[in-house]
This record gives sequence, structure tokens and C-alpha cells, in this order.
Amino acid sequence: MDIEELANILGVSPITLRRDLKDLERQGLVSKVWGGVTLSPHSFLETPIEDRGVENLDEKRAIARTALTLIKPGDIVGLGGGTTTYELAKLLRSIPNVQVVTNAVNIAYLLIRLGVKVIMPGGYSREGSYTLNDNRIEEFFKSTYMDKCFLGADGIDIDMGLTTTNPAEVPLITAMLSSSNLIVVLADYSKIGRKRLIPVVPLEKIHVLITDEKAPQNILSFFEKKGIKIEIASLTHEPEIYSQSEYKFK
Repeated sequence: MDIEELANILGVSPITLRRDLKDLERQGLVSKVWGGVTLSPHSFLETPIEDRGVENLDEKRAIARTALTLIKPGDIVGLGGGTTTYELAKLLRSIPNVQVVTNAVNIAYLLIRLGVKVIMPGGYSREGSYTLNDNRIEEFFKSTYMDKCFLGADGIDIDMGLTTTNPAEVPLITAMLSSSNLIVVLADYSKIGRKRLIPVVPLEKIHVLITDEKAPQNILSFFEKKGIKIEIASLTHEPEIYSQSEYKFK
């Protein structure tokens, strides 16, 4: 876009805009061209996980507390990468003899510090995330059994199911699905009804969706008709860790 045109749209002076664009260029978000500016290809990368982690934090923590009620002592638990699964990881030391399978470096580091046993494959890191991805990871998960697998979501939609912004995650999550007895999606209200770039898990593969009280009821009702059990996490009441949920001892 032309600098003068952009300055008019934003209601700032061209001098102020050029200064701000220099900052954005240093961050790799834009590229200056003759007489104007364009988005950098890197600007389409995911929001850094540190920034995503503070979004809807109360809801994420409530969802994590509810998810904890589905885990019993001795379970082998799969954790996908993400900010809500990270909140769940913080709580896992309260469950005796639990083992965690994850490809998320930050989750593995946290759990090791908490004294929780971690099984982790190798791979290559990707920008904007603490997860490792590689063809070997797919093979690893194909030969690994998990009692329950907890996945975060960039979006979950009635047409596309669970969606992600990163195509590299698709074969990895597919492999995790095939080796887990129970698939649980953790998604706060902002993810419900939201479509992202790539569909990764169809609705019929999801057993449980844990969300919060702000999630749109009409979409949740549709999910229930598709056979998904909906758990609503309360922000005001902490659930009992050892609930009598039908999924608790599955």
C-alpha cells in the first residue's frame, strides 16, 4: 500500500507512520518497497505462544481444571502443544503415577520440573511454537498407546471440525489420534465456531469437548448431536478432581 494512502486511512502523519513502519520492519512484519509498504510473508506466522497464553487465561485455567477430572492415577496421557494444554500440564502432579506423552518442549520441561514422567520424541522446532515436528514423530506416535489425548484448538467448526493454522501439525495429530483411546479437545469460547486454515480432526473423531460458559449454545448443541460429550468448565467453582464422569475411568 502507498504510504500516503495508509497514513490517511490510519489518521496519522506520514512521518509518524514511517517511524512505526521501521519498528514493524525490524520485527519482520512488513517490508518497505518504493513509495509504500507490503506485508512480510513472515507476518502470517502464528501469534507467539507467550502472547496467546494470556488470552482468556481464566477460561483456559477453568477448562484445565475440568480436564483434570478425566485423568486417573496411572494413566498415560497425550498432550498436544498449546496454551490450554500447558495449563493442564501445571496440574498433573496431583495425579499419582501419571505418564505424559508430548511433542511440546515447554510442556515437557514443566512436567520434568514437577516430577512427572515424560515420554518425548525428537524432531525439529518450528517458529512461533515450542512443538517439535518430524516424520519420525509420526512413527513414534503410531507405536505409542495413550489412555487419553488432550488437544488444543485454533478453531472448531461445525463443517471443518478441529482446525489449525499450521499444516505441519496435521500428520502429527492424525498419528496421535490413532494411538489414543479417548480424544478430548480443550477450547475456550473464542475458538468455538471459528474456522482456521487447515482441518485436522473431523467432529466424529472427537469424544469430549471441554469449553467454558461463554461458548455459543447453538453450536455446542450441534456438536452434541454429532455424538460429542460437552463439558462446561465453570470459572467460579472448582470441580472435584476425582469426579464420577463416565470418561473418568475409561
